[in-house]
Amino acid sequence: MKHVLIINGHPDKESFNYALSEAYKKGVNKTDSILSQINIAELEFNPNLQFGYRKRTALEPDLVDAIEKIKQADHIVWVLVVWLSCINERVYR
Repeated sequence: MKHVLIINGHPDKESFNYALSEAYKKGVNKTDSILSQINIAELEFNPNLQFGYRKRTALEPDLVDAIEKIKQADHIVWVLVVWLSCINERVYR
């Protein structure tokens, strides 16, 4: 059984990108695959290194959960916004 992960990088739930991720989710749900989803806009984490590289900062629970979902996934689908050839900065913070 495949583990499918949808990573949605769009912050607006009324966007076309969000609709695409929902449509993909409906398709996956018609199979025997296990589905997980990460909505990046809903993650709570500090994107800044508080101590730079001098001291390790513990990962927030949302990031630990996201990492586990990525590790378990056999198939990852990225749905994100590309404006003027720039990837949504929240995706890579």
